[in-house]
Amino acid sequence: MWLKILVKIVSLLLSVVMTLTAPLGLLAGKRESRIAHAQQDCRVSFAAVSDTHLRGNFKLIFQGMLELGLRDMEKAKDRLDAVAFVGDITNHGYCEQWDVFADAAGKYDIADNKLVIVGNHDTWGPNRDEFDNPTDGVKPTFIRYNKMVSDREITQMYYADVINGYSFIVLGSEEDRTSAYLSDAQLQWFAREMEKASGTEEPIFVFLHQPINETHGLPYNWEMNEQDPADKGGVGDQSAQLLEILKKYDNVFYISGHIHAGFKNSGSKAGAPYASVETIENNNGNPITLVNLPSYMYFDFLHGGHIANGCGWIIEVYDDEVLLRARNFATGTWIKLYDETVELGG
Repeated sequence: MWLKILVKIVSLLLSVVMTLTAPLGLLAGKRESRIAHAQQDCRVSFAAVSDTHLRGNFKLIFQGMLELGLRDMEKAKDRLDAVAFVGDITNHGYCEQWDVFADAAGKYDIADNKLVIVGNHDTWGPNRDEFDNPTDGVKPTFIRYNKMVSDREITQMYYADVINGYSFIVLGSEEDRTSAYLSDAQLQWFAREMEKASGTEEPIFVFLHQPINETHGLPYNWEMNEQDPADKGGVGDQSAQLLEILKKYDNVFYISGHIHAGFKNSGSKAGAPYASVETIENNNGNPITLVNLPSYMYFDFLHGGHIANGCGWIIEVYDDEVLLRARNFATGTWIKLYDETVELGG
């Protein structure tokens, strides 16, 4: 426990240092366009970041770091089709923290589509015990700020969209807990949305803040405790139900955050045993691609891998493959060592 607290303190201090030095990276100039790709057109491209953990205090530091990334997204030579904020957008779910997010997002024209996804920290508002309280409960607050940032009309913690012909399905916890709680209604809705999305025979992108249980080094990778139960740090006791639905389909990409790990590929042995991009076999013997996002604002250096504030993925979809491109949005630089190419098929 004390080691975990020490890690968080050191990580916060590093966050301050990196926030003050990150603008130097902008001297590298405007973000380069997409890499050459066999003369193919990119069908859809989007950025994904997670765990910004915005706070009302230290606003200059936290909002400033987020704005560095948003500015980088805005100035992309090839305009992004979407940006996904994959949970723990705020540190405690308070309106003053959501205001920091809305203020920052409102300053930059980053994409026509914004996907705002709830994380466990976003459920820690003052009325967390009354999740659906119409005045200031977690759910109405999330819906209100989602509308403010994305101009999206939603009625639940979950929703779906089609962007450039590709399905984007957003899941969200419906209770205040570290793991996720997906109601029967949400799981049934998700099953219908997956079936509908599969009819296009295009990749399907699914977002939930929490990773599938026992992936990306979990449960050990949560608190570095070998005695932790199998569901620690993941979706929780509904992970198997969620995975059962995912396994019915081909070309599925499941995108999560939550762990606060850095970029790491399967060949790296240092630190905790995990990879940012992993696969699970579906019912047809084809891979489901699991993509875990590094923490944008906080990180735990015990994980190993590439740790720095401002990191996330640019995901580009082509006719026959999907490119996962690691980027530090705060410094405006690619981190090519961790790029992945996923072939489509099935």
